[in-house]
Amino acid sequence: MRFLFTSLTSYGSLGPAISVALELRQRGHEVAFATGPTMSPLLERVGLRRIPRGKEDGPSFVVERTANPLEQARQVKHIEYALTEFSADVLVGQAMAFGAVLAGARHQIPSAVIGLAASILPTDAMLERMSPEFRAYQVHRLAGTLPYDEFLKDRYARLMESYDLGREMFWLPKRDVPSSQSPLLGDLHLLQTVEELEGPLDVLPEVTHLVGSLGWDFIEPNLELEQWLAEARDSGEPLLYAQPGRVFNSPGFWEELRDALGDKPIRVAASTGRLDREVGHVPANFFVRPHVPQAAVLPFAQGIISSSTTAAVLGALTHGLPLFLIPGGGGGEQSDLTLRCLAAGVAVHLRPEDVSVARLAEQVDALRDNASLRHHARRLQHAFAQAPGSAGAASLLERLAVERRPLLRTRTQPPVHEVL
Repeated sequence: MRFLFTSLTSYGSLGPAISVALELRQRGHEVAFATGPTMSPLLERVGLRRIPRGKEDGPSFVVERTANPLEQARQVKHIEYALTEFSADVLVGQAMAFGAVLAGARHQIPSAVIGLAASILPTDAMLERMSPEFRAYQVHRLAGTLPYDEFLKDRYARLMESYDLGREMFWLPKRDVPSSQSPLLGDLHLLQTVEELEGPLDVLPEVTHLVGSLGWDFIEPNLELEQWLAEARDSGEPLLYAQPGRVFNSPGFWEELRDALGDKPIRVAASTGRLDREVGHVPANFFVRPHVPQAAVLPFAQGIISSSTTAAVLGALTHGLPLFLIPGGGGGEQSDLTLRCLAAGVAVHLRPEDVSVARLAEQVDALRDNASLRHHARRLQHAFAQAPGSAGAASLLERLAVERRPLLRTRTQPPVHEVL
């Protein structure tokens, strides 16, 4: 069978797709990728084929333009060119990048979506069961804040507006269905979490399957990092991994982190490739690079400081580490994941507007000293270790290629694949 994967142009997006693609290739299937040219070096290192955007290559699947309808159209055209070179049985897309599901509907090819580490859909069942603490949480938007439940509905409306414009551009009829049957999920939604973190399964759409972490990180020999880690271990000082990613319309925390922990008896490995500002001065106790592989650092770390992205949260929890989360605004998963981590007892957090050098330093102390956080992080580590992972995700994709219809967790009647 043949599987065409798509990926946004970021390591955090590409890693899970590579993880599942390698599993499928090991089982004897053919795999290829449609993504931007900046991802070519990493795909080449692991021997995976990238198909360009066309005879003249160019940017595609640009993460900063994810929700732009014109970017969605460019994704579809990239996929359609790839299909002329690689006839796929299944298209594999990603959350918030609709190219794969649009192309699947256009060409009647089953589509799967590799999800985030939290469900971002406001189904009625989810909203009804939402705790008062969740509802009261204020999420940053460009024009102020919204209560979390209102934010969920507002974000989904914006995503569907972009998706519907994409359907219109390709002469596909509009689909008026509840969010529990969202077309954004394709025929199979691989959510990267476990029930102990996400909550009850019955509030999720039926095409959603929990597969645990699909995390993957490419580690090349790096003598400079290895020497820094060895010195950090020999010093006896605690080590933290920091991922101060893009924060969109909220204040960042990189400068405060640097000022709070710089030249202190603590070591910080910081991956700044998604930072939306200059790195500036680097303290002597920091190791800062655009990409510092989590897999190289987390076995020696005491915790992670992050803007609450899927890659960082999954990296921490699969290593049994607590988190200090400062969620940014925008339409990503950061607020969703922060709330779930707080409810699971594995994180401390600050709102972006509350960040200061003093408060950040206090929360770092809480991250290191709170035994309860470590206990719950180890509990979730065990849950993730029992999850299906990439092997389970590959098995579901194999089923989708054979059955060619939505894969429901429970099936009361045979569902019908969209026919246009």
